[in-house]
Amino acid sequence: MRKRYLRAVLLISGIMGVIAYSLFPAQKEMECLEKDSVNFYSYGNPTVGAAFLEVEPFAFKCRLSNESGNCGVGLSFNEKGSDYKNWNLMDSLVLNLQSSEDFKELIVQILTYDADYTDPDNRNTMKPALKELHLSPGTKRYSIAMEHFYTPDYWFEQQKARNTHNAKRFSNVAGLEMFSGWKNQAGKPLELKAESICAEGFSNTPFVVLVIYLSILIAVAISVRIKNNH
Repeated sequence: MRKRYLRAVLLISGIMGVIAYSLFPAQKEMECLEKDSVNFYSYGNPTVGAAFLEVEPFAFKCRLSNESGNCGVGLSFNEKGSDYKNWNLMDSLVLNLQSSEDFKELIVQILTYDADYTDPDNRNTMKPALKELHLSPGTKRYSIAMEHFYTPDYWFEQQKARNTHNAKRFSNVAGLEMFSGWKNQAGKPLELKAESICAEGFSNTPFVVLVIYLSILIAVAISVRIKNNH
């Protein structure tokens, strides 16, 4: 009788834990970039058709002399002595952007430190993870799932690195670049302003607590069963 009562208590406790977890509101985590916490630089080479009119930390205005060129702005997180950012638990990158009418495509590129191939003093060796973004004129909110970023084949070829199924790791994010894509017309002024750039995700703390709680209940049930068998 006592054994059945204990089983019922453990079962009800487990069910109550699962119900409590399902009713617990998801905790949203957000990490937004601040202008005074990053270093910025212009992205693009004038020799391949990029002409900059204005460049600011979260904004740029440029013009392309040929459609194969790129122009934009880069943000570096680590040059002020701060650590790399860990975005492994983030689900998406959310950008509030204001773009000009002729700006059709933007490339958002996350730069990550790879211990095997990256030289911290050479930005070109950072491992890129990029995603093309089709823009609409005016101010819009864009959300990019982290799983949609991809590392282009040319990086693996340049670094002589093995492409392990294009694995993406965001534990050491060193910077972010935003520059014009390949669907923009030459000779048109391209203007972009980022009102906010945030990495967003949901905390897994409630799930971890649930797993620990259920593990304790299972451990108690097993220990009682072993004791009764003896």
